[in-house]
Amino acid sequence: MHNRKEYLRQLLHTKNWSATEQEWMLQYLEENDLSDLEAVAKEYFQAEGPEIKDLLDERLSAQLLKKIHRRAGISQPNVFTLYGRRIAAAAAVILLAGASWYLLARLQVKQLVMNSGTQNRTVTLPDGSLVYLEKSSSITYPENFGKKNRTLQLNGEAFFEVKQDSKHPFVISSALINTTVLGTSFNMEARSNGVAKVVVVSGSVQVNTHTGKTNPQHQLVLSANKSAVYHAASKGLELIDATDDARFFRQKQTGVFTYKGRPLSAVLNDLQRFYDVPVSTDSKMEQCPVFGDFNTTDDLQKTLTIIAGSLNARIKKDANGNGYVIVDGNCH
Repeated sequence: MHNRKEYLRQLLHTKNWSATEQEWMLQYLEENDLSDLEAVAKEYFQAEGPEIKDLLDERLSAQLLKKIHRRAGISQPNVFTLYGRRIAAAAAVILLAGASWYLLARLQVKQLVMNSGTQNRTVTLPDGSLVYLEKSSSITYPENFGKKNRTLQLNGEAFFEVKQDSKHPFVISSALINTTVLGTSFNMEARSNGVAKVVVVSGSVQVNTHTGKTNPQHQLVLSANKSAVYHAASKGLELIDATDDARFFRQKQTGVFTYKGRPLSAVLNDLQRFYDVPVSTDSKMEQCPVFGDFNTTDDLQKTLTIIAGSLNARIKKDANGNGYVIVDGNCH
């Protein structure tokens, strides 16, 4: 008994078939299962397609089927009456295999990749939505984004301002979770550390794990100031209040951090988070209230100097020389 796939492959690469080989092929076409022919047909298209790439897949299918007919001794039109249905099925199988490969290999939509590198980067998507990529982050999306769907992949962290389009939900996929929105602003973080987080600033989003389950552990709908956190270890979603996170992202996007008596420790936490530089103070000053507006375009040292001056304090380098500490001040 032949390995049918190997035997089909051998026959399609043999110019002249013997009477035995012809009979075998005719019997094979009589069977209901033509999956092996489909697999070999895919190989044929992958091998022959690049050499005659201007031909349509239908013409390639006809070429392959013609080879089978000729080598099986099916050369007269009246012979088709004997094997009409099976030959038609073979043609359909070959055409399907060819069309599948053709769609995947020939008509595959180009994927665009946007990397932020060592600097934050703003990307305007074809639908008008804005993506603010954090450092060392990237998004991947099709060149025709927005025409049929709005699906992209995120690696890292980004803030999204999504244009309203009820017909085309905006879907962000990552290695851990998927997030679906219609029109909203939110921050999503999905790095390779096994933790993913979505914080909604406005509107609402739906967050799903990859399990397909719809219980609260695997699917959450978030409104403004709410967050979903996913841990790979537990494989579930956790709903938490994210009022402070939402405030941070909202002010970050406006370009101004505004404080009306907020504790110094909380202000320094915002600055450390935004500038990615360690900033701290001594314990006696942590609750000192801070008032003022600080532009995100200013450098960190300028902002710290203003804050320290309002508290009669001074700034110095930390022990590692990488960050800053506000010391020797008072709250009065």
